[in-house]
Amino acid sequence: MRAIKEDYGLRTEQRVLDELSRRKLPCEPRVHIGDLEVDILVGERICVEVDGYYHALKEKVSKDATKEKHLESLGYVVLRINAADAKNRRRLREFASSVVKVYDEERNRESQREKALTRGIPQEELQQLKVKLEKEREKEKQAEEQAEKQESIRAKKLTDEELFLQAIEDLSKRGRK
Repeated sequence: MRAIKEDYGLRTEQRVLDELSRRKLPCEPRVHIGDLEVDILVGERICVEVDGYYHALKEKVSKDATKEKHLESLGYVVLRINAADAKNRRRLREFASSVVKVYDEERNRESQREKALTRGIPQEELQQLKVKLEKEREKEKQAEEQAEKQESIRAKKLTDEELFLQAIEDLSKRGRK
């Protein structure tokens, strides 16, 4: 019985995810934010929670409220849809439309923040700063790749050493026979 309920919940989440994806929203299911897991993350700051029947239980309502407050304190927007609405095509479409609206508002807000940060700075200086930042990111990326390469070489050497020791052990066993 339990597996059916869990599977049912996942199918309901999948319906919501499919509807949001049809609207070309950038969605990611089962995202961890700190020690919390959200059902669907839309963009960078919108958490969509799909609530099954068990979310109506007293202890779950309290946990959901605490989770929602914590996410909001981190700057996330939390939108909820219950399973019954997710199964109803019209209500699911209405919900998806509201998610699109919030997503567009968040993108506009982010765009305004970027404009406010750069207001009064000459475009030429901004462009130079962007180029400088891109070069720094590229250097960081190259440094990370180099570190990964060196780690790979170290791991390979370790493996070679282990093989060498194994070969010596095998030879010494043959000599004892």
